[in-house]
Amino acid sequence: MAQKTPLSLWEDVLDTPVVNRVMSVLAIFFYLLCLPLDVLLGVPFRCCGRFLQVAPEGVDWVVIPGCGYDLPYEIGERLDAALRLYADCPHLCFFVSGTEEVETDYSEPRYMAEYLAARGVPMDCITRDGEGFNTELTFVNAKKNGICRCMVVSNDFHLLRCVNLARRLGLDAFAYRVPIVNVLTHPYRWRYWVRDKLALYWGYLRRFAGKGV
Repeated sequence: MAQKTPLSLWEDVLDTPVVNRVMSVLAIFFYLLCLPLDVLLGVPFRCCGRFLQVAPEGVDWVVIPGCGYDLPYEIGERLDAALRLYADCPHLCFFVSGTEEVETDYSEPRYMAEYLAARGVPMDCITRDGEGFNTELTFVNAKKNGICRCMVVSNDFHLLRCVNLARRLGLDAFAYRVPIVNVLTHPYRWRYWVRDKLALYWGYLRRFAGKGV
């Protein structure tokens, strides 16, 4: 039997239900402590009224950011939500963005496009972006492709940052949320919450340093 590394042992500890619940509670407190900073940065105001269940008039695009290497689980949640939106608004086209690696034949946007096409979305209504290496680049590339107004489909922990980034780039973006999962019982959810909140603040620091949007 292979000897476990310190990292794998640490992962085993984090995987236990008790530790996961404790960390989830701490993540909720972390979010509450961040609220004054969020207000100071204007995060809630930029997203106010932007969470919708159908695409508003004049919106023809759905932007689906990638999840890195969390295939097919996390991205499947986003794609299924996008298909529910498409069922109510069949005029929509999709901009699927993520990572592509020629060396390994790994292609997140290809997986996303094939997933949507297999469930009834015409392939000519899907634009693939293989250079969406992070959330900011996804919206930079969407703008380069002529998208001005869009629905953004992502998870609860990710949407605030998505809409903030998109609107700072000049996109008229609205949010369509993947159904909320209980952070106390869902494994690893607290990690995503904390990671994305820190990424939000990192984006502001880069912006203040003149290196981001």
